[in-house]
Order: sequence, then structure tokens, then C-alpha cells
Amino acid sequence: MKRQGNSCIVITIVTCLIITSCTSSSNSDKEIVGKYASQGENNFYYFKDTIEVRPTDDGKFDIQTLSNWSTAKTDDPQRPSKNKIAGVWNNYGPGDIEVAALQESDHTLRITEPMTGTVKILVFDPEKKTITQTSKDGEKTVYHKIQ
Repeated sequence: MKRQGNSCIVITIVTCLIITSCTSSSNSDKEIVGKYASQGENNFYYFKDTIEVRPTDDGKFDIQTLSNWSTAKTDDPQRPSKNKIAGVWNNYGPGDIEVAALQESDHTLRITEPMTGTVKILVFDPEKKTITQTSKDGEKTVYHKIQ
């Protein structure tokens, strides 16, 4: 009798742990979902970008650049881009939708390019509510969650 009571307690504890571990991932999903904005600059331009992270039905995330704004720091009519006049903001429009998988262990969103197999990694910080993207040349862009 005593063994049966102990085994019931063990089974109950294991069941609770399984339920808790399964629900924690959905909390992470809810934390990631939303809109994020960043501001930055380089030698020639100022930037303001907005991205959105949306959940999909299969447990992954759609990530899309909603707006991509930039302006020149100084006037230069010879520039090949739209940014010829300082202070005039130009929007390059929304970007393509990319599908990312969440890596719970290190809080990263991984976007795999289907044709080449290359992986773009976005680091999510749940405490700061930021997403950090590192470009090919090593430049980091930090997106802060918009409330």
C-alpha cells in the first residue's frame, strides 16, 4: 500500500513538471510576438527601422520589416540612392516575410534561407525585450519592443 501511494506522488510530480515545461514555451512565444523599432547611423545616413514578429500555426514565427527609413546626414546630389538631401526621410517600404524557428536554449530566432541553407540568427533578450541582428559585416542592429 505504501509503495502505491509513493508511486502516485511521483507520477503526480512528473506530470506537473511536464505540464509546466510545456506551458513555459508558449510564454516565451507571447514575449517575442510584437513590433520592434531601431534607430542608428553610419558615416553618411541616419536610419529608423520597424520589424514585426508574428506567430504561425506551426509554432514558428513570421518576421517582416514593416518600414525602412533613412536620410542623408549632408546634401549630396551625386548619391546613387534616394538620400540626396539631408533631413528628407525616405521609406524603402516593407520587406519580405521570413520564417524563423525559436531556439529556446539560447533565445535565438533562426531564419534558414531555403536555397542556400545559410542561417540568419536574431538574438532575443527576454529581460530587455530586444532583438539583436548582426549583419554580414559585423554591424549590430538592436530592435526595442514597442509597447
